[in-house]
Amino acid sequence: MALEIETRHIPVPIAAPKPLDEREQLIKKALGQKLLVPDILSLMPAWISEVQPDVDEINEEIDQWLPTINIDERKKAKHRARGNYTFLTAVYYPHCKKDKMLVLTQFLYWIFFFDDEIDNGGELTDDREGTRLCCEQANRCIDDCLGPNPNYTPPEGLPGTVEMFYPILRDLRAGLRPGSTERLRRELHDYVNGVSRQQRVRTSGRLPNPLYHFQIRADDVGVIPSITQNEYAMEFELPQHIRSHEAVEFIVQECTKLTILLNDVLSLQKEFRVSQLENLVLLFMNEYNLSLKSAVDQVLDLIREHYAICVAAEERLPWSETDEKLNADIREYIRGCQRLATGTAYWSYECERYFKNSQVNEKREVLLDLSYVN
Repeated sequence: MALEIETRHIPVPIAAPKPLDEREQLIKKALGQKLLVPDILSLMPAWISEVQPDVDEINEEIDQWLPTINIDERKKAKHRARGNYTFLTAVYYPHCKKDKMLVLTQFLYWIFFFDDEIDNGGELTDDREGTRLCCEQANRCIDDCLGPNPNYTPPEGLPGTVEMFYPILRDLRAGLRPGSTERLRRELHDYVNGVSRQQRVRTSGRLPNPLYHFQIRADDVGVIPSITQNEYAMEFELPQHIRSHEAVEFIVQECTKLTILLNDVLSLQKEFRVSQLENLVLLFMNEYNLSLKSAVDQVLDLIREHYAICVAAEERLPWSETDEKLNADIREYIRGCQRLATGTAYWSYECERYFKNSQVNEKREVLLDLSYVN
């Protein structure tokens, strides 16, 4: 049985001081181990995966677009080779029209570029002041493009990760209705501020409690804007009284948590190899002195539990007795939430951002390898 996690207002835990070398101890504990992880998609059996069919054509457009943005060429090449974010877009929005696919894919490139710049290995990884300034500039961009008085011209001297965001938000706004635009603006602010907050955790010298860290990530993770972009992809706007309904809000939060949980299992090898230890599997090992297998099992149990309560919440959705168009929009929105989880997992198996294809067997089990740290 998984450890119980409160879904709201988890206080910052008060714990006895730990040794200053807890990171080194955790690396030593996990180093050299391999573990076979089951097919994550099998843990969410009622949610099917589909793929939008225009991936190859959109990738051709992406290959024309990438040279036009001010990002280091090596980073662009790495992300293009390992990420295939067009495929991720295709599994997030499988029924999206082709003409919407490009900007949705560009958004995913932006979020991976921006996150990796501040995450472990980026230029701002240990630069709190540089991160503060970059996030301030990104927040200004969000308000410039999605606020009441749009301005799509980036100021001079911006980092490439912010400069590239102006035309992406301009194009997204053109296909969003006012309520969806405002939701996206708020959600992007939460995400950008969350990136800065998580950097402070990484550079604090202490590894966080996994339950607390899980909750703060669920509150500001970058997948929530991708849920709202389902309204752009499918050309509808969910009424605010529906979006704020208890069951809809609950499903959004649960699918967000599912995405975090499964991503931390599938990205474990990649993150361990760059000493990015704020992964839930590693945090469970550290906080509760678990073995690698027990920690992974803990996260897998949480996936099962959050999936079950998410499915049960569909019974509480506010269906209309007379408006079938509204019901269709609700169904599409909820499917969009679910696809954030299944799509992230499906994409992880199809690209090599987190592990090599050769590590995946015919049952879609992954042999994760923590045999070295870069």
